[in-house]
Amino acid sequence: MSDRLWITGLGLVTPLGIGVEQTWAALVRGDRAIGPIHLFEAGGQRVSIAGEVAGLPWPAGPGGESLAWSRTSVMAEVAAREAMHAAGLDARRTRVGLVVGGTTGGMLETEQLLAKLHGEPERRDALAGMLSHPLTATGDCLEPRLGPFARVRTLSSACSSGANAIVVAASWLLAGEVDAVVAGGTDGLCRLTLSGFNALAALDPAPCRPFDRRRRGTSLGEGAGFLVLERAERATARHARPIAELGGWAVGSEAHHITNPAPDGARVASLISAAIARAGLAAADIDYVNAHGTGTPLNDAMEAAALARALGSERTRVPVSSSKGQIGHTLGAAGAIEAAITALVVARRTLVPTGGLDEPDPALHLTHVPHVGRQVSRVRAALSNAFGFGGMDTVLVITEPELSSRPERRATSDAAASSVSRRVAVTGVALFGAAGRLGAEECAGLPGKQFALDAPVDPDAHLDVDRARRLDRAARLGAVAVGHLLAQSGAPAVDTGLLLGSAFANVDASAAFMHRIFEKGPRAASPAEFPNLVPSAAVGHVSIYARLRGPAFATADLAASGESAFVQAAQLVKVGEAPRIIAGAVEPRSGIVQRVLSDLFESHPLHDGATRADLAVAILVEAEEDARARGARLLARVEQIREWRSDDGHPLATLRGPLSTHAEVHLPRAGEEADRLLASTAWQAFDRVSCAPVLGESDALGAVAIAVAAARVGAGLVSDALVLGLTKGRGFAIVLTRA
Repeated sequence: MSDRLWITGLGLVTPLGIGVEQTWAALVRGDRAIGPIHLFEAGGQRVSIAGEVAGLPWPAGPGGESLAWSRTSVMAEVAAREAMHAAGLDARRTRVGLVVGGTTGGMLETEQLLAKLHGEPERRDALAGMLSHPLTATGDCLEPRLGPFARVRTLSSACSSGANAIVVAASWLLAGEVDAVVAGGTDGLCRLTLSGFNALAALDPAPCRPFDRRRRGTSLGEGAGFLVLERAERATARHARPIAELGGWAVGSEAHHITNPAPDGARVASLISAAIARAGLAAADIDYVNAHGTGTPLNDAMEAAALARALGSERTRVPVSSSKGQIGHTLGAAGAIEAAITALVVARRTLVPTGGLDEPDPALHLTHVPHVGRQVSRVRAALSNAFGFGGMDTVLVITEPELSSRPERRATSDAAASSVSRRVAVTGVALFGAAGRLGAEECAGLPGKQFALDAPVDPDAHLDVDRARRLDRAARLGAVAVGHLLAQSGAPAVDTGLLLGSAFANVDASAAFMHRIFEKGPRAASPAEFPNLVPSAAVGHVSIYARLRGPAFATADLAASGESAFVQAAQLVKVGEAPRIIAGAVEPRSGIVQRVLSDLFESHPLHDGATRADLAVAILVEAEEDARARGARLLARVEQIREWRSDDGHPLATLRGPLSTHAEVHLPRAGEEADRLLASTAWQAFDRVSCAPVLGESDALGAVAIAVAAARVGAGLVSDALVLGLTKGRGFAIVLTRA
């Protein structure tokens, strides 16, 4: 089976229009949709303009169901439905995956409630109003309307979230996990992001002007973009026609600064070159760049420097434009919206312009498409760049489908296809919390021990405090666990990725931030605090602190967020996206989660008297051949992974049994649902190890279960271990064996 990935459907919701055709026509005309904000009162803001979606059709449904919908989810549903319809894709007839990238979730609908919860933490009338808050709410809303989906992933890497959703989709297709994927990003405007970007002085008082000599910042926008991706042979078999092809991609981290890009553009240039090479192409084959192009002085200069490094003498030939001058910066949706626009540029052989570009900055040495679009004879291949806070960067190469028949492309495809068979192992584990700072040896002996859960957890005792000064508590906890893991495993930081799960991100700090804004006005927003409120902030901070330069993003899946991060890391390593990725979870103690969100979203009753505890877990997932080449100790092999949604009646029917009588089942917490699922499997008779209440209550307990299971296999205490992670309506089963 080849690795050719076709784009067979597109869906767009942008400030220029609802639907692909409305948005496309306005883009080509050069229309600009950045103006005064009407969604909420923006008085008192330094800048109060943005790109706002008008006429959004709200889905009809029962009153209780409507509470779970946010503006972010509605835009996603409209765009994903359009993409599936364009592709002729029916999720009831084939295995379809869904990947959603974003940053704001239901923040617009819940930020007033959060502010009240900060001041009155015991309020119970806020419960129902928080249903739309989590990032995972979007996938849960789309499932009954567009599914059933074989699997769903929610991720965040700030402004590259939508692009990373496409990369995750590609990894699923290459591994044969699904037949097609609906992937994209969605983000709605809200007071939190407007106040935060204003506090950073990152917004232009006028509609933004990417690459213009007078540029002063970006403009915020909102929207959603989704693409349907599938293997070429499967699309051909069902008579689907390609719009374009996802020819190549590259993902990596700058490890430089939480908000500012590395000015030399070297890391981004290396990703551009890697993405072009993966596509089997050269810089001479690139005919267009859809730039990240935010309009900030630093970003545009860095991107121009990166293009100069990567394209060399071809730079002056290749036209570059940014869509943000027309629709604003749509944050977590930007990478997907702009990938869809790039696919249309390739398919329709028409370049889209940069809105507001009246005086091109001569220092950037770029070839522009100002004011209006223009038709060209051909666009063989195009770049779509997406850069996120924390230096989490992604580059996509989108090509004409015919371009993949080149001999160089086929050689690259064969090499990529061979990586799908790579075996994956766990080569290190670390944990930090009330139990202390633990490595593999201590984790192996964790079952049966007792800890003082009210003992202080002091991450600063293990950190360089000066280097960690910008890190919030979640990032500090994560930095300790990741640092201990690297020291214990001997793994190099270069090319190591980082995927951390978090159910609700920094919800308490978001509540405090909004409380201050509602009480004192938007100018009271702290520029130091705002970057820490992005769901992927801990990942960005830790990658910078530990100098990790591989793929990095956060996953969210309620109480199974750690399991989601581990499973996705294993899938990315399996298909060769990185030689090794640190996966795990970071969950600081949270009053709002304890008192409000756990009641809404936990599928299990809390243990009597259980309180939430600070906890960070790091697990090194590595390709076996790479691990053996560096002389690493293999704790356990990842033998099988199974994930399911609620519509799957027998999720463990294909689960392989243990190879010997020395096996264990590891659970984040014991419960009737786990008992029911295990009853029909060969694992039923084996001892069960539960992480709760030994380590307190935490949404990171699933990652603990994986770490302990791998450590016990590595120590020879058991030969096989099954980790069973469950949350509301879905679950993960992970089988670990001796390597």
